[in-house]
Amino acid sequence: MEELLYFLKCIADENRLKILKLLLDSQYCVCQLQELLDKSQSSVSQHLSYFKDLDLLEEEKSGKWIYYSIDRNVYDDFLASLIALKSKSLAELDLLDVKRNIDNLDTAAEIKTENKGRGCC
Repeated sequence: MEELLYFLKCIADENRLKILKLLLDSQYCVCQLQELLDKSQSSVSQHLSYFKDLDLLEEEKSGKWIYYSIDRNVYDDFLASLIALKSKSLAELDLLDVKRNIDNLDTAAEIKTENKGRGCC
């Protein structure tokens, strides 16, 4: 769950989402990404560090340059985890506290009876 949350935080940033799109389509070095995004080298490198932390980057060295692309296997695993979220239990997601809260939550019928037209909240 932690890693999936980190992936979502990673792609929630506009610049990192742009980088993701670019690196899904092709390989780029930091200086090319700098130019495409109109960002500083340090900014691009900082954004790439999110992808590195998730092992999402493939690196290809060519002379003194490193060209980055997205590791499709890792990326596809994250997407599969998102899709599988619906079929996983709260226990599997380590969300037992939420499960306990759900078990203690008043049902819709109870709320409707108690509030008689006032609505839920």
